[in-house]
Amino acid sequence: MRYVALLRAVNVGGRKVTMAELKQATAKLGYANARTLVASGNLIFDAKAVAPAKLEAALEKAIETRFGLFSEVMVRNPADWASILKANPFLKKAKEDPAHLVCLVCKEAPDAGLLTAYLTSFREKHDRGEQIKVVGREIFIDYGASIGQSKLILPRKVCTGTARNWNTMLKLDAMLTD
Repeated sequence: MRYVALLRAVNVGGRKVTMAELKQATAKLGYANARTLVASGNLIFDAKAVAPAKLEAALEKAIETRFGLFSEVMVRNPADWASILKANPFLKKAKEDPAHLVCLVCKEAPDAGLLTAYLTSFREKHDRGEQIKVVGREIFIDYGASIGQSKLILPRKVCTGTARNWNTMLKLDAMLTD
Protein backbone atom coordinates (compact mmCIF):
# COMPACT_ATOMS: atom_id res chain seq x y z
CA MET A 1 0.00 0.00 0.00
CA ARG A 2 1.18 3.51 -0.72
CA TYR A 3 1.37 6.13 2.04
CA VAL A 4 2.07 9.83 2.40
CA ALA A 5 4.23 10.95 5.32
CA LEU A 6 4.63 14.56 6.38
CA LEU A 7 7.56 15.48 8.61
CA ARG A 8 7.18 18.37 10.99
CA ALA A 9 9.76 21.18 11.17
CA VAL A 10 12.54 19.86 8.98
CA ASN A 11 14.97 21.99 7.00
CA VAL A 12 14.13 25.03 9.09
CA GLY A 13 16.09 26.49 11.99
CA GLY A 14 19.10 24.22 11.42
CA ARG A 15 17.02 21.01 11.50
CA LYS A 16 18.58 19.57 8.33
CA VAL A 17 17.14 16.44 6.75
CA THR A 18 18.26 15.78 3.19
CA MET A 19 15.63 14.16 1.03
CA ALA A 20 18.16 11.68 -0.41
CA GLU A 21 19.05 10.49 3.09
CA LEU A 22 15.37 10.40 4.05
CA LYS A 23 14.71 8.06 1.12
CA GLN A 24 17.65 5.89 2.23
CA ALA A 25 16.32 5.75 5.80
CA THR A 26 12.90 4.80 4.43
CA ALA A 27 14.41 2.00 2.34
CA LYS A 28 16.34 0.74 5.38
CA LEU A 29 12.99 0.29 7.15
CA GLY A 30 11.93 -1.99 4.30
CA TYR A 31 9.60 0.51 2.64
CA ALA A 32 9.78 0.70 -1.14
CA ASN A 33 9.52 3.33 -3.88
CA ALA A 34 10.26 6.29 -1.62
CA ARG A 35 9.82 9.64 -3.34
CA THR A 36 9.94 13.15 -1.95
CA LEU A 37 8.41 16.46 -2.93
CA VAL A 38 10.48 19.58 -2.32
CA ALA A 39 12.84 19.67 0.64
CA SER A 40 10.25 20.25 3.34
CA GLY A 41 9.56 16.72 4.54
CA ASN A 42 7.01 15.32 2.10
CA LEU A 43 7.44 11.59 1.51
CA ILE A 44 5.52 9.01 -0.50
CA PHE A 45 6.40 5.34 0.00
CA ASP A 46 5.03 1.81 -0.26
CA ALA A 47 4.74 -0.51 2.73
CA LYS A 48 2.63 -3.39 3.94
CA ALA A 49 -0.85 -2.38 5.00
CA VAL A 50 -0.50 -1.48 8.69
CA ALA A 51 -1.87 1.16 10.98
CA PRO A 52 -0.41 4.55 10.06
CA ALA A 53 0.57 5.10 13.72
CA LYS A 54 3.04 2.20 13.45
CA LEU A 55 4.60 3.76 10.36
CA GLU A 56 4.77 7.13 12.12
CA ALA A 57 6.64 5.64 15.06
CA ALA A 58 9.08 3.75 12.81
CA LEU A 59 9.81 6.83 10.71
CA GLU A 60 10.22 9.07 13.76
CA LYS A 61 12.75 6.65 15.25
CA ALA A 62 14.61 6.32 11.94
CA ILE A 63 14.82 10.11 11.55
CA GLU A 64 16.08 10.52 15.10
CA THR A 65 18.70 7.81 14.56
CA ARG A 66 19.81 9.02 11.13
CA PHE A 67 19.68 12.80 11.62
CA GLY A 68 19.96 13.24 15.39
CA LEU A 69 16.72 15.17 15.69
CA PHE A 70 13.15 14.38 16.57
CA SER A 71 10.50 15.21 14.00
CA GLU A 72 6.89 14.24 14.40
CA VAL A 73 5.60 12.38 11.35
CA MET A 74 2.00 12.27 10.20
CA VAL A 75 1.17 9.32 7.93
CA ARG A 76 -1.98 8.87 5.88
CA ASN A 77 -3.06 6.07 3.57
CA PRO A 78 -4.73 6.86 0.22
CA ALA A 79 -8.27 6.66 1.62
CA ASP A 80 -7.39 9.02 4.49
CA TRP A 81 -5.71 11.45 2.09
CA ALA A 82 -8.70 11.43 -0.26
CA SER A 83 -10.96 12.14 2.74
CA ILE A 84 -8.84 15.15 3.69
CA LEU A 85 -9.05 16.57 0.17
CA LYS A 86 -12.78 15.96 0.01
CA ALA A 87 -13.37 17.54 3.44
CA ASN A 88 -11.85 20.88 2.44
CA PRO A 89 -14.44 23.49 3.48
CA PHE A 90 -12.81 26.21 1.36
CA LEU A 91 -13.44 24.93 -2.18
CA LYS A 92 -13.51 28.37 -3.80
CA LYS A 93 -10.16 29.26 -2.20
CA ALA A 94 -8.69 25.92 -3.30
CA LYS A 95 -9.61 26.67 -6.89
CA GLU A 96 -8.83 30.39 -7.03
CA ASP A 97 -5.90 30.84 -4.63
CA PRO A 98 -4.49 27.49 -3.42
CA ALA A 99 -1.19 29.01 -2.29
CA HIS A 100 -2.98 30.82 0.55
CA LEU A 101 -5.01 27.83 1.70
CA VAL A 102 -3.29 25.58 4.21
CA CYS A 103 -4.15 22.22 5.71
CA LEU A 104 -2.64 21.44 9.09
CA VAL A 105 -2.42 17.65 9.20
CA CYS A 106 -2.51 16.56 12.85
CA LYS A 107 -1.71 13.35 14.69
CA GLU A 108 -4.91 13.63 16.71
CA ALA A 109 -8.00 15.79 16.66
CA PRO A 110 -7.16 19.33 17.77
CA ASP A 111 -8.03 20.38 21.30
CA ALA A 112 -11.22 22.37 20.64
CA GLY A 113 -11.04 24.31 23.91
CA LEU A 114 -7.45 25.43 23.41
CA LEU A 115 -8.15 26.31 19.77
CA THR A 116 -11.17 28.42 20.72
CA ALA A 117 -9.24 30.23 23.46
CA TYR A 118 -6.32 30.92 21.12
CA LEU A 119 -8.58 32.17 18.32
CA THR A 120 -10.52 34.45 20.67
CA SER A 121 -7.28 36.09 21.81
CA PHE A 122 -5.88 36.16 18.27
CA ARG A 123 -8.98 37.82 16.82
CA GLU A 124 -8.88 40.57 19.46
CA LYS A 125 -5.29 41.50 18.57
CA HIS A 126 -4.36 40.39 15.05
CA ASP A 127 -7.40 39.43 12.99
CA ARG A 128 -6.82 39.88 9.25
CA GLY A 129 -9.84 37.85 8.18
CA GLU A 130 -8.26 34.42 8.38
CA GLN A 131 -10.84 31.63 8.28
CA ILE A 132 -10.30 28.39 10.20
CA LYS A 133 -12.31 25.17 10.09
CA VAL A 134 -11.59 21.90 11.87
CA VAL A 135 -12.67 18.75 10.07
CA GLY A 136 -11.76 15.52 11.85
CA ARG A 137 -8.06 15.64 12.69
CA GLU A 138 -7.26 18.39 10.22
CA ILE A 139 -7.36 22.18 10.49
CA PHE A 140 -8.02 24.08 7.26
CA ILE A 141 -6.87 27.70 7.19
CA ASP A 142 -7.75 30.30 4.57
CA TYR A 143 -5.17 33.04 5.07
CA GLY A 144 -6.89 35.51 2.78
CA ALA A 145 -4.45 37.37 0.55
CA SER A 146 -1.23 36.79 2.50
CA ILE A 147 0.22 34.11 4.74
CA GLY A 148 3.33 36.22 5.32
CA GLN A 149 1.33 39.14 6.74
CA SER A 150 -0.72 36.96 9.08
CA LYS A 151 0.18 36.58 12.73
CA LEU A 152 -1.80 33.34 12.96
CA ILE A 153 0.47 30.62 14.34
CA LEU A 154 -1.39 27.86 16.13
CA PRO A 155 0.35 26.71 19.31
CA ARG A 156 1.58 23.12 19.33
CA LYS A 157 -0.61 22.37 22.33
CA VAL A 158 -3.66 22.78 20.04
CA CYS A 159 -2.40 19.84 17.97
CA THR A 160 0.79 18.14 16.91
CA GLY A 161 0.89 18.51 13.19
CA THR A 162 2.42 20.09 10.14
CA ALA A 163 0.96 22.43 7.56
CA ARG A 164 1.02 22.24 3.76
CA ASN A 165 -0.47 24.65 1.29
CA TRP A 166 -3.16 23.36 -1.03
CA ASN A 167 -0.81 23.22 -4.04
CA THR A 168 1.41 20.81 -2.12
CA MET A 169 -1.59 18.79 -0.94
CA LEU A 170 -2.65 18.28 -4.56
CA LYS A 171 0.86 17.42 -5.74
CA LEU A 172 1.14 14.83 -2.98
CA ASP A 173 -2.22 13.42 -3.99
CA ALA A 174 -1.00 13.03 -7.58
CA MET A 175 2.13 11.23 -6.33
CA LEU A 176 0.07 9.06 -3.99
CA THR A 177 -2.34 7.94 -6.68
CA ASP A 178 -0.04 7.55 -9.72
